[in-house]
Amino acid sequence: MNATAERFRQLWRVLGSVRLALFLFLILAMGCLIGTLVPQGLSDREVMARYGPGTARWLLALRMTDLYHSLGFQALFVALSVNLIACTLQRLPKTHAILRNRDDFLDPAKLTKYKLHRVMEVPADFSKVRPTAETVLRRAFGHLQHLHAPADALALVAEKGRWSRYMVYVIHVSVLWIFLGALMGSLYGFKGIMNVAEGETTQEIFLPRQRTMIALPFAVRCNDFDVSFYENGVPKEFRSNVTVLEGDTPVLNASVRVNDPMSYRGITFYQASYGALLKRARVAFTKPDEGERFELDLPFGEALPFGATDRKVQLVDFTADFRGLGPAVAIATWKEGEQPSGTWILMNHPDFHGNRLLGYHVTVLASERGYYTGFQVKRDPGVPVVLSGFVALLIGLLCTFYVSHRKLYLWAHRDNPGTQLVIAARTNKKSLAFEREFQHICDRLADTLHRRTKGHTAP
Repeated sequence: MNATAERFRQLWRVLGSVRLALFLFLILAMGCLIGTLVPQGLSDREVMARYGPGTARWLLALRMTDLYHSLGFQALFVALSVNLIACTLQRLPKTHAILRNRDDFLDPAKLTKYKLHRVMEVPADFSKVRPTAETVLRRAFGHLQHLHAPADALALVAEKGRWSRYMVYVIHVSVLWIFLGALMGSLYGFKGIMNVAEGETTQEIFLPRQRTMIALPFAVRCNDFDVSFYENGVPKEFRSNVTVLEGDTPVLNASVRVNDPMSYRGITFYQASYGALLKRARVAFTKPDEGERFELDLPFGEALPFGATDRKVQLVDFTADFRGLGPAVAIATWKEGEQPSGTWILMNHPDFHGNRLLGYHVTVLASERGYYTGFQVKRDPGVPVVLSGFVALLIGLLCTFYVSHRKLYLWAHRDNPGTQLVIAARTNKKSLAFEREFQHICDRLADTLHRRTKGHTAP
């Protein structure tokens, strides 16, 4: 039983050790370095094409291309959290015990052992020293504490920055708070793609990492898309005018530009891409040798009867530039129980010999085109938590490094003639700056009392 308890105590000490914290932070830094060097969010095909089969197999097995969502990375955050919690639980009671301990009596002999101390004899009567000393110390430190002392003596303690000793634990809690926000974003957030054609409405987005579609609790309609170009053909600006719909009720109208996103119900839409699309086309099908010809008005993606036959025909794809030959449309035809067959039709080259489908020469007579807009859709419920954690972390760091716990003691007793004073002080950090402050307080007190000095200030 004692051996088990001792092993548990050793484990508890290791979990709260600074060495473990430094080791975990080193592993975290190495992981972040790998995540920076290896592009994140690539598909398996892109990884294969970029690194080759051998390297790609290892990268995918170790999830190096999705490192920040991997189980190992999340386990690292859990280990850091356990380390911080153990460190806090081990050290906080000791800090609290130190600060809870209050002085009841002062020993002037012990005060002279302090690194910062001064012994002064002043000609002023003891009755005048008391109010003067209280005024000077209260002006420098604020609150004063009177300790037990004989009738012909005075014992004062002035303290400042006592709360700063707790700031290191504020840092611990803020780091845990940031970890919690990151975990919330990983578990309940998403990052996907939404493509919306002009005049159309959708509420579905594609999540590349999960390779699935999800539906938003509201719909987005693209009212208009506009793109402007530089003289060399490079896009200058593209903008989407959209409406957010709750059911059939419009609730928000917005213009989404690059670097000017739209947010609604915690979901942010970034203008990411755009593309040309074909809404409908008037297509002629001709067999010159047989004298057969008919025309169809085909909406994109909608199957219609293929003339007088028992087949169906459909516009299935469109590209604005097919191998440098201009716009082209893919047309497919099929009948029940048969695999579809189709081909690309060059829209600007009606006499092209390859514009043929099942013996028909195909010509696009007219078309109605438009644009679709591509949004990157992101939801991260952990962002407010992470931001508040960083604010708390910044406050904790500033207070930890720039605010010190300072304590000043004063003992005065009636002497014959005059009064003798013993002043001592200590601080937990910034000792050089506090030494100058201590000297200033002593000089001001001595000048006020028209003192004559006896003793020394320790270097």
